[in-house]
Amino acid sequence: MSKLYMFSTSHCTKCPEVKKALSEKNVEVEYIDAEETPELAMKYMVMSVPTIVDLDDDKTYWGQEQCLAFVNTL
Repeated sequence: MSKLYMFSTSHCTKCPEVKKALSEKNVEVEYIDAEETPELAMKYMVMSVPTIVDLDDDKTYWGQEQCLAFVNTL
């Protein structure tokens, strides 16, 4: 299983649905608030939330649609 980061913010309206989908898949993921850790967000070039970074496959998924499509493949 890949190591995943999910970047979100406290005011993101689309992030809860992606978080719910990840929890239903019982996937190990580290949730990161992009505003609280801007250095990590910059490292992974997070420009919008939600964003999922798959560290093992070196892939990034931006926005609710891409994130949910990725989660459905897990």
